[in-house]
Amino acid sequence: MIPNNLLVAIVGPTGSGKTALASSLGRRFNGVILSADSRQVYRGLDVGTNKEGAVARWHGQPARIIDGVPQLLIDIAEPGQRFTLYDWLQTAREALELVWSHGHLPIVTGGTGLYATALLDGYQPGGGRYAKTTELARFRSLVLMPDVDRTVLYQRSDDRFERIFDELIKEVSHLVEAGVTHKWLQSIGLDYRFASYYLTRQMNRELAITQFQQSSRQYIRRQLTWWRHHNSPRLVTGTADAVDRVTNFISGAEFDTV
Repeated sequence: MIPNNLLVAIVGPTGSGKTALASSLGRRFNGVILSADSRQVYRGLDVGTNKEGAVARWHGQPARIIDGVPQLLIDIAEPGQRFTLYDWLQTAREALELVWSHGHLPIVTGGTGLYATALLDGYQPGGGRYAKTTELARFRSLVLMPDVDRTVLYQRSDDRFERIFDELIKEVSHLVEAGVTHKWLQSIGLDYRFASYYLTRQMNRELAITQFQQSSRQYIRRQLTWWRHHNSPRLVTGTADAVDRVTNFISGAEFDTV
């Protein structure tokens, strides 16, 4: 049985293998993944957000099942809907309570660093801005980050976008036909921005892919910078290393107090 009020976070840049590691840990430690991704909350944004697993429900909540492990905080908003950090935090905190109440270990993972940090640090809304508070010291957390060389991250990102481009164009075309605006798509992330540029003939295929690859490398650098300055994640070299750290964490030998 997993003790209540423990939380593991798998953080890091795009392409570092966060979801695969979270899924492995979920199978090993009776975990439930909570997506900390500002785009995976939207239904119908699947290809460009790297959604995985089968669509399902878990204790009444929208979910994906990845290799037997439930993933929550996904497919919970309509495309074009305003869904803020505050909305996500409210939903995430409710999901944490649900996961704990059923005796599971929540594993927070996703590429939106602000979301993960806001949850881990107990951000609260106030005066239109978010401020840290110590009032939500209700859990112990362990923050892990896969140790992947930056050149490998760049290559994975480059290869991925070229591989998914045609399928992404189909997805974006369906979204536009359903009433989603290009303005919103261009604001929601690099994948959808450059797919929109292609569909609106602002770029040809080759330029859209090349410009995405350059922008994605810049984004990866920003993600790495974020985690150098927030939450002091422990680098892990692979699944075995992560399993050892989580085992120690559950036994009380390794944790961060929030």
